[in-house]
Amino acid sequence: MPQKVPGSPTDAAANTPPPTAHEPRFDRFELYRGMLTVRAVELEIENMHKRGRMAGSFHSSMGQEAAAVGVCAALRPDDLMTSTHRGHGHAIAKGVPLEGILGELFGRASGVSGGRGGSMHLHHRESGFLGETAIVAGGLPWAAGAAWARRRQGKDDITVAFMGDGGFAQGVTHEILLLARFWGSPCLIVCENNGLAHSMASDRLFGNPGTITRIVESSGVLAGYVDGRDVTAVAEATEELVTEVRKGRPAFLECGVFRVRPHSLADPDYRYRPKDAGDEWLVENDPIGRLRAILEPADSERVVAIEAEVAAAVATALATAEAGESTRAAAATELVYSSSELQRLV
Repeated sequence: MPQKVPGSPTDAAANTPPPTAHEPRFDRFELYRGMLTVRAVELEIENMHKRGRMAGSFHSSMGQEAAAVGVCAALRPDDLMTSTHRGHGHAIAKGVPLEGILGELFGRASGVSGGRGGSMHLHHRESGFLGETAIVAGGLPWAAGAAWARRRQGKDDITVAFMGDGGFAQGVTHEILLLARFWGSPCLIVCENNGLAHSMASDRLFGNPGTITRIVESSGVLAGYVDGRDVTAVAEATEELVTEVRKGRPAFLECGVFRVRPHSLADPDYRYRPKDAGDEWLVENDPIGRLRAILEPADSERVVAIEAEVAAAVATALATAEAGESTRAAAATELVYSSSELQRLV
């Protein structure tokens, strides 16, 4: 039995073995590649901050890779997405170029936001990534509005809005759920319930994981809960909901995950949870390790090859991004107001 630590999924989910009951509908090797890429990029970002080569804030999604990769695996390239302050994994999984993400964090002109926004303001319209926001639950109105607009245009694209469990305490979340249901906005809201709203244990606010799902269901919105350590289960749960969302109805997916790192680089999380809580959780629950345990016996050479390819791609992207031209100070005043150039991007 995995060691239970504060903020872990429900006991039932924590005791669930890796999935082997049926052949998955998704390529698990590619899901593995996606999670490895997210982990590798975030570890490099963490390392760059510690070495003083990156500045600003950083919120790691380590341990939550299966939620980002699993959800995005069920989407189409033209589907849209909004994200949170902990959004690097979402951006990577949606297809935002690694060089552009890292360039943004280095403050380079090659960054996806021109080096102006940094870690919490990634944006890449070409990938359907409408952007992150540091405002808790602030991406939900963007997503619901964009989805509604696409529906009015006669398209069947959908929009996904990621949020954390802390965002469920925001009034705008409930307003968007009700308005999206009333208007038939085809948006999927994904709540990554990592057990902590910064330092507040989520179960003190809402109850055990899955309670948020039941609250949403009571409002008349289609909702489901999934073990966020299992990338295949996340992809399949997302695919099932997306099928309904494309018909013109909103849906909600709660992913039970765990926040391995502190809230941010400057957060003394040892003050409100055991110092080694994240490391202890990873031993038995790491979504990457759990999937590797399934894939390695089937094709160990392919697993090793994927790991080498990811490491090389991230290293190349990091070197290219850091070598780029720094963003000019004058760029701070560019693209503030609508222009022909801005309209072209939109």
